[in-house]
Amino acid sequence: MKPNVEEKQQKNDMLCWTILFEDDGVKDKVPVKEALDYWRSADVQPCNSERPFVDGVFISHAHFDHIQDVSFLDPSIPIYCTKQTEILAKAMSDVSPRGIDDQYYKLQKEAKITQKQSDYKVLCPGEYCLAENTKNKKPVILYPKTKFPFTHEVTPKYRTFNTDLKGKINGIKYELVLVGHSVPGACSVLLTLPDGKRVLYTGDIRFHGAGEVSIDDYVKTIGGNVDVMITEGTRVDSDNVITEEQVGKDITQDIDACDGLVLISFGWKDLTRFKTVYEATKANKRTLVILPKLAYLLYEMHCNFPKEYLDPRKMDNLKVYLRREGELLYSVADYDKCKWKLGYLHFHGRNMSRDDRNLVRIAERLGKGGDVNNPKNPLPPNDETCNYREIYDLALSHLKEGIRAYHIRQNPQQYVLMFSFWDANELFDLIPQEGKHDTRYIAASTEPFSEEMEIDETKMFKWMDYFNIKYETEKGKVFKRRHVSGHASKAEIEKVIRKINPKILIPIHTTNPEKFKDIYPEEKIKYPKYGEPIEL
Repeated sequence: MKPNVEEKQQKNDMLCWTILFEDDGVKDKVPVKEALDYWRSADVQPCNSERPFVDGVFISHAHFDHIQDVSFLDPSIPIYCTKQTEILAKAMSDVSPRGIDDQYYKLQKEAKITQKQSDYKVLCPGEYCLAENTKNKKPVILYPKTKFPFTHEVTPKYRTFNTDLKGKINGIKYELVLVGHSVPGACSVLLTLPDGKRVLYTGDIRFHGAGEVSIDDYVKTIGGNVDVMITEGTRVDSDNVITEEQVGKDITQDIDACDGLVLISFGWKDLTRFKTVYEATKANKRTLVILPKLAYLLYEMHCNFPKEYLDPRKMDNLKVYLRREGELLYSVADYDKCKWKLGYLHFHGRNMSRDDRNLVRIAERLGKGGDVNNPKNPLPPNDETCNYREIYDLALSHLKEGIRAYHIRQNPQQYVLMFSFWDANELFDLIPQEGKHDTRYIAASTEPFSEEMEIDETKMFKWMDYFNIKYETEKGKVFKRRHVSGHASKAEIEKVIRKINPKILIPIHTTNPEKFKDIYPEEKIKYPKYGEPIEL
């Protein structure tokens, strides 16, 4: 039987590959014929999960412009990166909203189209909706940080990460070469093809951070010339080089010159900058107050790399900022939908089934709520494997130990507060409504590099001016930065390229690819063109 014209047409309709067309009732309610362009996508084919076309994807580091599109890969395709990048991706996933583009680590729960019962007391009974697939038996999963069993509604699913620094994929040898950048775990990728050709992708790279790899050490690790070098060129038009050490000295002096509260902006994933700000704060005998998501990341890194990262709960001169949520009461109930803002646990477990092993049951056992003698809520023994006190303290750490706005307002000279444009509303709680104050803002993050960021910068000036907060500017109406770029300068890029001496140079991650002809023979450069393959 030959397919008719409509069936042929539907082969290119995106909805043909989704659960929406499994039920004729749903199909009839989708306006395919009236708005075919909504559902049509040419040259798109679903991935065969048993035999995917792609053997693996390398991620150089965990900045969104490098990792976020992993969200659209089939889960059967493994991700190759460093262990630090995997942990950072997990922390980012834990503190991010659950959306279609936030599946670079944790996958969305399985869902299906269901029909509401006709007798439901809703505005539109009998209609279709998207609902999660649940099982009758609620899965109990050991939380990796604490080894405590939590009850989940649906078993969480994660992507497959391979964090071996060396290996082989379908006959191609690979090596992940650690490099410096503005997030931990950044790496270059060195491939050796079956015919012996060597291909190097630098990733985003710098050589002027704190304690990072030098150019000579990097070239030595690469181990000789390569056939193809794919290099970033973010700052190929800049010779400016500032070290992290100099940034630390400048911030230390800025804090010392302020008699009141210091607000400082820096990326929460930039743990090198965190350390710089932290040391500058301690040098001025102040307390650095950080945002909960940075505290959460630090604890994740400590759990996985205890020799490299201290436990943030035990660090001197370090506290976590507890902003008002929900009903603005600083009540534990105000934080029920954003648990990581309350402490160091992302998932607290369910609180309805009889055999729950979550914080509600822990609270009962500790006498902090509920009924410890409640027979419907049994708890396993409080032993080495299940330390209730530790779990409870982790979950409520920020509520118990955090610094609130009124604490800072009472003694502003004692604190340096991590602060960004997205925290501007906190100024109403932080800045006294009456009387003078000596508050200073330090920009220790990157300059605006998009129209949206330029708009945010303009808004930030208005916030600072409205609350009479001091700041420095340069280049017109732009905050003066205490910042070192995560990218190599022109001179550094040229030195690396000439030492490695590739037969073919492919510049990417740059708005000025033509600048590479100033530092390398143009006949050896191949400029990428959209949609066109490059023959090696």
